[in-house]
Amino acid sequence: MKSVFLTGVGGHGVLKLSGILAEAALTAGFDVRKSEIHGMSQRGGSVVSQVRYGNRVHSPLIPAGTADALISLELLEALRALPCLRRNGILLVNEQHITPAPLGRHRVPYPENVRELCEDGVETVVFVPAHAVARALGNVRAANVVMAGAFSTFAPEISVEVWVHTIEAAFRPEHRELNLHAFRAGKYFTATD
Repeated sequence: MKSVFLTGVGGHGVLKLSGILAEAALTAGFDVRKSEIHGMSQRGGSVVSQVRYGNRVHSPLIPAGTADALISLELLEALRALPCLRRNGILLVNEQHITPAPLGRHRVPYPENVRELCEDGVETVVFVPAHAVARALGNVRAANVVMAGAFSTFAPEISVEVWVHTIEAAFRPEHRELNLHAFRAGKYFTATD
């Protein structure tokens, strides 16, 4: 069984990404369970989704410290969710920084050492410039699909053909080509890069 914890900020496609992952795993023949929390996400708050797939999955909830992979669409959210990941798991992080919302009248500075803290917390970390890649492709909203491409290199149990089919089905015709390019671009980011 594989357990994948996904996190990010509201409006950046965490739920779309988890839906693509769950559908791809299902199409590949696995039993799949998915859970999501998106309470204040419309106001820029944290969004969390958990996807588990394998021969038989009884619950979508991933016990703390046992996720095989953590996919984060924002750097600080990766640090916040790091306790969910097992020490020898895979951390995939979009390098984008989103300054936290102010606390009343007080601005909260973005921590300076988030990257280093993420690197200290797990053996395999891949920082992906997904936001920049998606912008270069023409739409920053495709950053989540760039991350899907990066994750696919760590999920050989789901074929590239299944990923492509799933992405084609997930988007309207006018957005398919962009998202397929985003997926292919994300595949270039591996632990050895």
